[in-house]
Amino acid sequence: MMKIDIDKLRQLMGDLSNEKGEFSFFGLFLRAEAHDRWDLVVSSPWLEDGRLKALREFVEKLAAAIGEDQLLSISRVVTLNADDPALDAVIKAVSVEDGLVEIRDTDLFGLKIAHAYIMRAKRLQVPAHAT
Repeated sequence: MMKIDIDKLRQLMGDLSNEKGEFSFFGLFLRAEAHDRWDLVVSSPWLEDGRLKALREFVEKLAAAIGEDQLLSISRVVTLNADDPALDAVIKAVSVEDGLVEIRDTDLFGLKIAHAYIMRAKRLQVPAHAT
């Protein structure tokens, strides 16, 4: 089984937060039936705008951060919109700003999760007005 370097993912999250804007959610999930293939679940306003272009850029930076071998252990990158009820539910269940919460054998997003690493789960503050 290929081990994904969590420290490199945390570094990527920090670098992209500084460059593009904060994430409200950043987590790595191993579904019970996924056979050692992880899902990277992320949510950030900059990923919602120009979605395909932003997602392609994210995956390129992900590959550069963890390397092609580790990238093969990620089956998909899932982006959640800020108004997704699943995002609200998981932020209420797990709150972490820039740390690491490890979870085993639970149900999240309506899926059986064998293992998860959540690096950020927090509601972003929306500015009162943008000028």
